[in-house]
Amino acid sequence: MYKYEMHLHSKGCSLCSIASAKELITAAKGKGYSGVVFTNHFYRGNTCIDRKLPWKDFVAAFNEDYLSAKEFGKAVDMDVLFGIEEGIGQGKEVLIYGISPTLLSSTPEFKSMKLPELYNFVHKNGGFAVCAHPFRRRDYISEPDKEPELKYFDAIEVYNHCNSVTDNLKAAEFAKKTGIPVISGGDAHNVDVIGSSGLAFNKRINDSKQLVKELRRNSYKLIINGQIL
Repeated sequence: MYKYEMHLHSKGCSLCSIASAKELITAAKGKGYSGVVFTNHFYRGNTCIDRKLPWKDFVAAFNEDYLSAKEFGKAVDMDVLFGIEEGIGQGKEVLIYGISPTLLSSTPEFKSMKLPELYNFVHKNGGFAVCAHPFRRRDYISEPDKEPELKYFDAIEVYNHCNSVTDNLKAAEFAKKTGIPVISGGDAHNVDVIGSSGLAFNKRINDSKQLVKELRRNSYKLIINGQIL
């Protein structure tokens, strides 16, 4: 099977990361992964891109790190895909796959979309929305036990390497109760996390459209604690 890390942050875009995109890609290749999806913090997240920039310049600056990572990925035979992690209020976040920097650049209203509008925008444009690390307990999350509104998510992250065991178990129990699809992600901000999580597919994922197609088909297995389950 082909392994992909679905949730990682590089220091070129995410203020909380201590690893470069090249370091993360190199670490993933060393662990036998076929690719990674960069989900750096976007406009309403912990970004290190200047929000005072005009919108198109903000998106272009955000995209620079990804373009560099993609070129490096080609050189080392790794699939490098684009995603984002965006804040949706009260410390909660959503992982978005399948939308492009070009689309974001032409949609300045994206920065103020509430969750219902955001979800509709993602779906209208062929994307996939995942509730990131539900039930996470942090001092910046006002209602950690609030259940995700399923109508606004295509899946939830039931294994997040940076969540506690209790948080992940609660997410898994919620998914089992509701039947919502699930994914696994490292939430990697350093190379030490690489190898613990992600998804394993039966085929290589060459672009974001193919990724969304496989996610919608639920055509993958979870990687949890380094094991394909």
